[in-house]
Amino acid sequence: MTQTFRGHMLGSPGEQSHQAFMEPTPKHIRVTFGGEVIADSKNVLIMHETNHVPAYYFPLADLRSEFLEGTAHQTH
Repeated sequence: MTQTFRGHMLGSPGEQSHQAFMEPTPKHIRVTFGGEVIADSKNVLIMHETNHVPAYYFPLADLRSEFLEGTAHQTH
């Protein structure tokens, strides 16, 4: 199932609309860093968003938590 989000960027009339959508990818995605597998999943979502490169979102269960570090950073 694809989820679609649409909105208009704030600013002058006539600015291009902002679009974003997430969809499952059929790919098996594995992430390695420093020779260690830190993420491995067949249940990844890919996010497509206006003015951004596509980004993969992994289920938390498919990440190796010992390699994660919390931050104060937040997104909307």
